[in-house]
Amino acid sequence: MENKIKYPVGIQTFSEIITKGYLYVDKTELVYKLVSENKYVFLSRPRRFGKSLLVSTLEEYFKGNKDLFKGLAIEKLEKDWTEHPVIRFDFTGQSYEDSQKLEDKINMYLSRYEDIYGAKDSERDIATRFNGIITRAHKKDGPRVVVLIDEYDKPLLDSIHDDGTNELIREKLQGFYSVLKECDMHIEFALLTGVGKFGHVSIFSGLNNLKDISLNPKYNSICGVSETEFHDNFAQSVSNFAEANSLSEKEVWDMFKLLYDGYHFSNKIEGIYNPFSILNAFDDEKLGAYWFTYGTPTFLINILRKNPLSITDLEGVMLTERDLSDMTDPVNNYHALFYQTGYLTIKGYDAETKRYMLDFPNEEVREGFWDSLYKQYVVKGLPSRPFDIFSFVDDVRGGHPDEFMNRLKALVSCISPGVEKQKEIHFQNVMQIIFKMLGLTVHTEVVNSMGRCDMTVETNDYVYILEFKIDSTAEAAIDQIREKGYAHPYDADQRKVFLIGADFSTRTNELDSYLIEEYK
Repeated sequence: MENKIKYPVGIQTFSEIITKGYLYVDKTELVYKLVSENKYVFLSRPRRFGKSLLVSTLEEYFKGNKDLFKGLAIEKLEKDWTEHPVIRFDFTGQSYEDSQKLEDKINMYLSRYEDIYGAKDSERDIATRFNGIITRAHKKDGPRVVVLIDEYDKPLLDSIHDDGTNELIREKLQGFYSVLKECDMHIEFALLTGVGKFGHVSIFSGLNNLKDISLNPKYNSICGVSETEFHDNFAQSVSNFAEANSLSEKEVWDMFKLLYDGYHFSNKIEGIYNPFSILNAFDDEKLGAYWFTYGTPTFLINILRKNPLSITDLEGVMLTERDLSDMTDPVNNYHALFYQTGYLTIKGYDAETKRYMLDFPNEEVREGFWDSLYKQYVVKGLPSRPFDIFSFVDDVRGGHPDEFMNRLKALVSCISPGVEKQKEIHFQNVMQIIFKMLGLTVHTEVVNSMGRCDMTVETNDYVYILEFKIDSTAEAAIDQIREKGYAHPYDADQRKVFLIGADFSTRTNELDSYLIEEYK
């Protein structure tokens, strides 16, 4: 195959990408704009979205390494190429189950910079040592210091379910980040990246001039790959992929858009492709759930399992910009957490109420999310004999409701309700996960003028209208479907419609009974 391209899979060092000839999507015009217009900057983007590469690019730029930027947009924009002292911290690559691990990580970096800029015996805690390093790095009449902190919030997220540890980590970080305000006269530029903005960490309350560019349309594509960039930089990649897989180039463009596009970090801007996924897909010459496979934080699943949250509420939720950005209480403001971590993205904007609508960005995330929940909610509770997924799907698509409900009854009896505070929500979540994970068309909480139907499942030939009761009767569930007219929207539909009422017992944790009626 001609025109073999080197893809920087897993490489986040700008100098390595440039010197070794890897494909690079030129972001340097935005980098120049960023440093020219701002001093203290915060950027929130999901994991594996290019934040570390951005930090590395800024490091080389501020170190004055002009030769690395030959042929890039910034070469024509920057005239001075002043060399600044750069102090960089990276909190990725480690789990912070206790505060000592955070202190060890910070001490490692501080010791490294003290070897360069010196130390004083009076500087004993991390805040005074950090202060001393910045002050000495900015020598009299010399260039001021650049501070780059990548994934500043990872220690907070890692300890999110341990209040005591989280509080200790928060206190250490508050003292550490407060140094940036104290050393303002010595700092030329500072960037913090992370998943979200924790309002209770003093970096955001103390640095009142910190510019949050996370939802700024000007910087929508500073990480990731825009639609324009995708077509400008990956045309040969698409051609190679099409040849390797016996596809047309249009089919490849369409597949990549469906699977990996769809992120939005502003209300009026083009979509962004996930860079990690497209680089891996082109490198492997096959499609896959790359970002989800390598980037699923367990704390997200734990939040859903340990709190009475309905996963129905994840799609189509509306949030204000403040709610979208604030991570002060991530356990309760879980919609913002799912947005910040990349599982939801902006899909619409209501100018009148100034609210953003969230939904899954693309099919890679949607399918991966349901599959992950299925494994957490369902598979862990199964006996040694596995649930026959394919037979279940065949029954649903073949119009055999009694057979698939029997399979569902056996499956539910094996599933522990875990520590859900509301067993009804847990049961409804499990039902939705099973149907959606299997790729079936599912609608939940369907509203009409008479009420709200729990769930409808649609195939090419059949429609199933399901109502679930908790500690009641299947008869009551069927009666509700009839009385509320949940099936009326399908009166003119040519497909066969089944009404299914089911009752779940919280005493036995089983699907106690179900009834099926043909509507037409």
